[in-house]
Amino acid sequence: MAGEENGGLRNHCVSIACMTVLEGLSDAHVVLLAVHLCLKGDISGLPALRHQYSHTLHLELLFRIILTFLPEITEPEQYTPVIKNLVDDSRPPICEIETDVAAISEIPEADARRQVRYLKLLPLHCSHATIDDSALPLIQFLIHRAHRIDAEVGLQLYILELVDPFISESDILRDWTISVVLPALRFNYEYHPDNEGALSLELIESLDSRSAVNILLSAAERRAKGGDVGRDLKGLVGPWMYGHVKSKRRKLDEKGTDENVNLADAAWQDVNEWILSTSIRDFHLAIEAVEQWSGPGDINLGDHDGLQDEESSADMERLMSCYAQAGLASIYALSEGDFGLISGASRILSRVADLTGFNGRLQISATSLQPLPPDVLELQKVSRQHLLHNMLLSSSNPLTHPTRQSISFADAVLVSIRTLDQYGRWMSPRAAAELMLLGQVDAQLFELRKLLETLNHQHPPPKDWSHIRDSLLWLHNWGGSTQSDIPRGLFWKIPLLKLEREILIALLMSKVFAQFVLTEPLVHDEEYNLAVDIYLNSSDSTPLPRDKVESAVTETMFASYDNATNGNKTRGGMRRAADILEAFAPYFPQSVSFQQISCLLSATHALSFYSLTLQHGVPFQPVSIRVHQDPISLIEKVLEQNSKGYTQLDDLLAIGRNLVSAGLPAGQPPSPPSNGAFVSAEKRIMSLAIAAAVNASDFDTAYSYIVTRLIPPSLVPGGGDHSKEPEDDISWRAAYNTGRHRPAVKEAQETTLVSSISRLSQRMELLSLAMILAPSPEYLPEILAVWRRCDEEMASLQDQEMQEAESWDYQGDQGRMGGNGLPGGFGPSGSELDALDTELERERRARSTRQPQRPKLSGYEEAPMGLFEVARGAASALRKNAFPLTAGSESASEAQAQAQPQPQPQPEGETTRTRKRDVVSNLVTGGLISGIGWVIGAPAPASGQGSPE
Repeated sequence: MAGEENGGLRNHCVSIACMTVLEGLSDAHVVLLAVHLCLKGDISGLPALRHQYSHTLHLELLFRIILTFLPEITEPEQYTPVIKNLVDDSRPPICEIETDVAAISEIPEADARRQVRYLKLLPLHCSHATIDDSALPLIQFLIHRAHRIDAEVGLQLYILELVDPFISESDILRDWTISVVLPALRFNYEYHPDNEGALSLELIESLDSRSAVNILLSAAERRAKGGDVGRDLKGLVGPWMYGHVKSKRRKLDEKGTDENVNLADAAWQDVNEWILSTSIRDFHLAIEAVEQWSGPGDINLGDHDGLQDEESSADMERLMSCYAQAGLASIYALSEGDFGLISGASRILSRVADLTGFNGRLQISATSLQPLPPDVLELQKVSRQHLLHNMLLSSSNPLTHPTRQSISFADAVLVSIRTLDQYGRWMSPRAAAELMLLGQVDAQLFELRKLLETLNHQHPPPKDWSHIRDSLLWLHNWGGSTQSDIPRGLFWKIPLLKLEREILIALLMSKVFAQFVLTEPLVHDEEYNLAVDIYLNSSDSTPLPRDKVESAVTETMFASYDNATNGNKTRGGMRRAADILEAFAPYFPQSVSFQQISCLLSATHALSFYSLTLQHGVPFQPVSIRVHQDPISLIEKVLEQNSKGYTQLDDLLAIGRNLVSAGLPAGQPPSPPSNGAFVSAEKRIMSLAIAAAVNASDFDTAYSYIVTRLIPPSLVPGGGDHSKEPEDDISWRAAYNTGRHRPAVKEAQETTLVSSISRLSQRMELLSLAMILAPSPEYLPEILAVWRRCDEEMASLQDQEMQEAESWDYQGDQGRMGGNGLPGGFGPSGSELDALDTELERERRARSTRQPQRPKLSGYEEAPMGLFEVARGAASALRKNAFPLTAGSESASEAQAQAQPQPQPQPEGETTRTRKRDVVSNLVTGGLISGIGWVIGAPAPASGQGSPE
């Protein structure tokens, strides 16, 4: 007790001594002494100095001197007790300032005053601080001192040591420390110490709410990259928002206004905006943010936890609703991405359901498809603007405002996307919502077909098409009633019959595309049997009418046919089309479309055995037949590219008949073809084959085709009425082109005279046939001109033949007369020579009588023959020159008629068998008389008679 009294007495004595030392100093010396102490870094003597000269060193002046001259590197623990002593104005501590006083007291008064006037003291209020000038001098000093330490030395840890002893004394200082110092220390030293740019107090204090959120979360990363966005939201953004909102409210309360109601809403809305924008930039980071942070109430204030509970329950409920809306908005903000984002979106939806107290069961967590609740959403309120980015966080947006209906709808959208994901088709939640709410039938049908196409191109192809069909039907109405007028389902605008038809086509097409990805043989009947069981053999009402099934199957067969690269029906797409036809034909025995497809497959299969290349070197493909406007013309290309193709006339005719039966060209309504179409196609194909044979110098084949296949039945005796046949502009041209064809020079040189006469006779016969078959008299002059040249050539050949015969006879006669015939022979006697001369003269006269020569007038050339002379010559010499068989048969028939008294009547129904060539001769002569009788004045033959007379 005595020691304490002695100590107190000693301190009191020291204090008295210190005061004694300070006596006699002027005001200027006192100020210079305070500055001197700060420059030394030891301000422990300031309390005694202020106690002695309180009228000069008031508290604000001391704080300004300390701010200006105390080095910022000085540790706060060395001067914070002095600051507290100055504020409390308690007994000054022991100080030893005798040396300092002695140094200052030596300065003259005038110099001291001049030095004081030149002191440039810092203001107490910091220009970068957000506090008001009305704050306590201590608070202004501490905040300004903190800014000086941060700006000059950057030791932010000193700042916390500086303000910590005084936090409990001021709410302003506490809020400033929480909102400015705490985020800076955590960002720079604890959370992101390796970040290149450190955050200064000046920067943090100058930020608005949006900038603060963006900067404080600028270094946020996913957990996989070592980040912790939930920690940043709690420990950086949370404290800043707390102090920011408190500071704004304090200022408004001082002004006496009621505008502080939505301060927190506006500030925290910037955090929601950040989550929304982050979901577009880095959706996985947004997922972690929503999962790891529980909203505005989840704030880490460090040693000051509990202060955040000052928010009212109503305000906090409103803030949590806005935060939950940000989670829903981040789901709809997805416009692009990959298949793995669906699980993240479902995690956000589950988190939103927990934050809002959703008491339903989310279907996204179920493994099977279940019917969704009927009250998914009042879709009539949704418009295209609700899907815009700047409208997703609007409180009036029915898609994102967290209600039971909006959460259920988002759940349905995600389940739909997950179903699409299972079948290899990605669609973002935004696109799915837009398709369901705003898409028209065409848009939904397009997406459905893309989904089915993706299914058919999968490797390996899907097998359980029954399950696929159930999933697609669920997507149509989300498991609800198909009769409901309320729009529900991703494809709800597509009529159910149309949906079933698309499923059937995809089911059948799956076999078509499987051939391109599988090398092993397929079991062809599995999908076809499933289609038959569902759409034709269902015990209940079938999903599609039979006519719809028929049209879908027909379309599938044509698609398989068009995708084929080879015309052989045992390979590729042709095989698929044939298999589908085989599977469904028994159920549609009267289908015209199926019959046409069968004929088309047969024609294409037959064409595949020929070499056929289209223009520009493109190989022949089956689809070329369907798109060709004149499929029969392909046979012409076959004949051009296959040298002996014209010999396969029966095969070519069968192809032509199948092409006609197939109803080509495409686009015409299915109906059985008329008989005239078959006849026209056959004549055209025969004409092409005849032309190919002529071009190949195979005149015999061409002549055979004409006389055996091209003659109309009406021209054959007993063949019917000619008037019933349609106009034929093909047959006469084939006969005319073949008749006017002259053999090549090499062929003519290798042919004997007899063969040349026979060939020329056949040509004249074909020209005569062309005159008969010509549909109009305007073609006759051209035909007769060629026939005239042939007639002249025939006369020349006959003269040559006669001369050769006479030369042969003459040589024989000379041989007999000269006795040079046989060795040992004797020459003829005189009487024999006279008899021989007489015989030769008689033969020359007979020949002259049969072929009278036209007299030639001296000085004039023979006049050319006109059309009438040619026609008369053709008519008069036709039976002797062109048709020797006919003339011979008539002579024989006349002789028989004279030998037999009366012909016996033939039994009914029995006709005399006539050779084909005799028929041609008869019909040509008869037709010629009737066709050019107007030229020569010949009478018309009796109806139904084959004789030209």
